[in-house]
Amino acid sequence: MTKLTGEALIAYIMEVLRYTLFSDTTQNNEYTIDITPHSIIFIPVYPLTYLIDETFYNRLYTILSLALMPDYTLIRPLTMQVVTLPDRPSSERRGLMFPIIKGQANRLECSFTQLIQDYHQTGEIPLMDIVSWDYVHSPHAVVTGVSGSGKSYFLKTLLAICSVIGDTVVVDPKASDLARMTRTRPASSAIIPDFSSGAQQGINNQFLNRVIAEMKRLEVEMYRRQGLLFSKSQKISTDYRELKLKPTFLFLDEVGSLTIGASKAMKDDFQRTLTKLILLGRESGVYTIMSMQSARAEYIPTIVKDSISLRVQLGRLNSENTRFLFPELTDDMPIVPIGGSGTGIVSIAGDSRYAGIQPIATPTINSF
Repeated sequence: MTKLTGEALIAYIMEVLRYTLFSDTTQNNEYTIDITPHSIIFIPVYPLTYLIDETFYNRLYTILSLALMPDYTLIRPLTMQVVTLPDRPSSERRGLMFPIIKGQANRLECSFTQLIQDYHQTGEIPLMDIVSWDYVHSPHAVVTGVSGSGKSYFLKTLLAICSVIGDTVVVDPKASDLARMTRTRPASSAIIPDFSSGAQQGINNQFLNRVIAEMKRLEVEMYRRQGLLFSKSQKISTDYRELKLKPTFLFLDEVGSLTIGASKAMKDDFQRTLTKLILLGRESGVYTIMSMQSARAEYIPTIVKDSISLRVQLGRLNSENTRFLFPELTDDMPIVPIGGSGTGIVSIAGDSRYAGIQPIATPTINSF
């Protein structure tokens, strides 16, 4: 079937909305539709007999997102998007905008070599076939998901890519897959608990103290790079790439477990150091990637969460977790693809291509 475009697409959308948007069909004369290369715009024609608010906007999204699949993917905006249309008549000079992507993003199923080739072509980390993460302009990431959601596999994929791009430091309280991966990657190092004296060692104050010490080392490196940029660069806007420096990626796995049993002073020290790395790390190329089963303010302060650009929730969409990571969401959730492990929702702040929340199916790699 031919994909609808232009006037045919507008006619289709008008037909979809005709009986679903209003109970009184005469109100269909009070709006029109416009299409741009990257958006659909619902244009109310004043005067109106209906109220436009967040509820109305979310209802429009719900109707159109399903009706346009799979030819177009409607991205769930973080807030109601209103655009001005100065070239139209006075009664039509404002519209409700919904970002769209042509087609439907699909899971990448490829070799690790192909994934790296894709990175070198774009300078961005591939997430799906038409979705990628520009970590330079959208720094830091958090990935959540319960056991079996595909979280660990996705983290291994990110670690494998990041260890090619730059240096990586892995904090792995389980001494599991991520820590073992660093053995074969010269630019990687791992911090794991001391299991040599029995189970009572494990995750304790001594381990957290080592984690904080490594984070403070990265903090010192971050300030060193900032000093170099200030003294050597003549540009107003710049970053570590001007100095030919490699980025450093700090992986904090299972963040919620790191502070279990720790003193309040040590917890506060951990969160203070984490906050500085997140808020100040972008320009110096020090990036943080965190994982946890459930995102809560007791694990990551709100100021940290608000500064994390890439947010991924995999598996079952737990309402408490979703409200913390995606507070903009109401009960109208993005449509999540059927695809088993590694599926969920994602938002990438700071990237106009993905100005909202959309489904994700993380890559499947043939071999690391």
